[in-house]
Amino acid sequence: MSFNSFESGDWQNFIYLLLILLVMAGSLFSRRDFAFGKILKYLVIWSAVGLMIIILYSYRYEFSDLKNRVLGEINPTAARINESGELVINLSQDGHFYMDADVNGVAMRFMIDTGASDLVIGVDDAKKIGVDFKKLIFNKPYQTANGISWGASITLREIKVGDIKFHNVAASVNNADMGVALLGMSFLRKFKKYEFYRDKLILTGH
Repeated sequence: MSFNSFESGDWQNFIYLLLILLVMAGSLFSRRDFAFGKILKYLVIWSAVGLMIIILYSYRYEFSDLKNRVLGEINPTAARINESGELVINLSQDGHFYMDADVNGVAMRFMIDTGASDLVIGVDDAKKIGVDFKKLIFNKPYQTANGISWGASITLREIKVGDIKFHNVAASVNNADMGVALLGMSFLRKFKKYEFYRDKLILTGH
């Protein structure tokens, strides 16, 4: 980063750090028992420390992105928010995109499926979040690899992904066995844009 690209806040921090270094240098010169060699040595040390602080501050966003990339590789299903405010999900080893979310306060894992029209959860997940099965009407047909299955419309009070919350989300409970819940187009359309870039899914705006 060049000095010309510093914002006003960057310059204020730079000047503040410089003043600290000058005060430290002044305190060294004011002590008579310090020889010139010692003064020079300490000036070099404190100057190096100050320069390192400035460099680290200047590249704070890059270091933050590096941290997020490492965490993303360790846990691909943990969606992260980058410096642009976009939700980023890493590709899993099986070639799918998964996302961990809290549904009505209960942790749940979803597979993102652009071929699915709805957000669909299985019976087991529905029980975990307290769905009342007596009120369900399974009247929505879904074509699956194993034939036709039926879904019942429900409304999820809240879905939380990282720091982002969605309220009153339309979803379906599938009466067939599901290995993992699906995040379909009804959820993806809540974002202004979604795109696949290399091994990442990037969701913009909500």
